[in-house]
Amino acid sequence: MRRSIWFPRPLVRALRPVQHFQLASKRCFATTPCLAIDQRRVAGKIEIKTIDDKIAAFTLNERIRSPKVQLKGPDGKLSEPQPLYKLLDSIDHTTQYVLQMNKPAEGEMAIVQIVTRTDLIQRINRQEDLLKNQKRLEKEKRPKQLELNWAISANDLQLKMKQMQEFLKKGKKVELLLANKRHQRKASQEEAETLLKNVREKIEEVGAAEVVPMEGAILRQALLTVKMRGT
Repeated sequence: MRRSIWFPRPLVRALRPVQHFQLASKRCFATTPCLAIDQRRVAGKIEIKTIDDKIAAFTLNERIRSPKVQLKGPDGKLSEPQPLYKLLDSIDHTTQYVLQMNKPAEGEMAIVQIVTRTDLIQRINRQEDLLKNQKRLEKEKRPKQLELNWAISANDLQLKMKQMQEFLKKGKKVELLLANKRHQRKASQEEAETLLKNVREKIEEVGAAEVVPMEGAILRQALLTVKMRGT
């Protein structure tokens, strides 16, 4: 009787998944920086508010905490106090809202108004327009700043003085910041004093004046705040 001898096959196939896993791991590490960039982009994304988000900022309907309210009519007159739930039952919830108009203190009654979605959108637009105008006015009131090097050239000084004059004619307050610049020639004491004298002469020439005493010191950092006379 012959005996058959069985030799086990080399475990080549068993090794392949391990090799594949190692390669996959290398690929994962290779792409890690890209994933980090994506995460930063998500974290720094701009928040976009929809019109519904803006409407939700109002105190409406069941969010009104006052059990009794006074309804403000189209003529501006207030109704007798009435339960909030009854007023909510009387409106068409598909088109209407009960809007709280005031911020009542504890024990006080809320004043409300019945409004539509269109009314709320108009309120939002008015509020946003008002905010834009306020920001614009604040920006206009902000002083214009011009930087001058103590060792500024004659041509550059002429350009800066022209810019100063244009801002002043528009009614702007101008801040002239005099300082040394890195990696540039340092002015002498005499040059700095001459520059300051020339700047002040130009301020006087255009009909402006320093509104506060100069801050800082010559050859260091100094600030002149200038405005047209009579404004």
